[in-house]
Amino acid sequence: MLYTFILSVLLLVQAAELQSEVVGIQDGDTITLRIVSNNKKAGRRQGQNLRIRLAHINCPEKGKPYYQEAKKFTSDLCFRKNVKIIHNHEFDRYGRLIGEVVLPNGKILNQELVKAGLAVHFKKYSSSTTYALLEIKAQKAKLGIWQY
Repeated sequence: MLYTFILSVLLLVQAAELQSEVVGIQDGDTITLRIVSNNKKAGRRQGQNLRIRLAHINCPEKGKPYYQEAKKFTSDLCFRKNVKIIHNHEFDRYGRLIGEVVLPNGKILNQELVKAGLAVHFKKYSSSTTYALLEIKAQKAKLGIWQY
């Protein structure tokens, strides 16, 4: 009985990570992986390449200042590279898996965007003190969106 429980926990931990090549950059905080999503929570995106919405952060939207810079930053760090996604099996209303992107060098893309001042800590959906502190540091250094 205990063995079954431990095995179940291990399977859940393993399921919370996946690895694949990044084949698309929609904007600063949304990427596409070369892996087909069959999860029903993906909604209309089921059966398509898996889109990832970067957890804890929000980048400028199209047409806003620093949109292009955030998208280019994301592309430069992960496009056509194999990344690891750490997630909690949560999808947003658009069928995107919400997670943190671990780059080949071990850094977390989500955090790098905040450090560079190209994303804000999305406090509405995250209570992470790590992201809050990174945002404060970027503000004090007047980086990216915090220049003014």
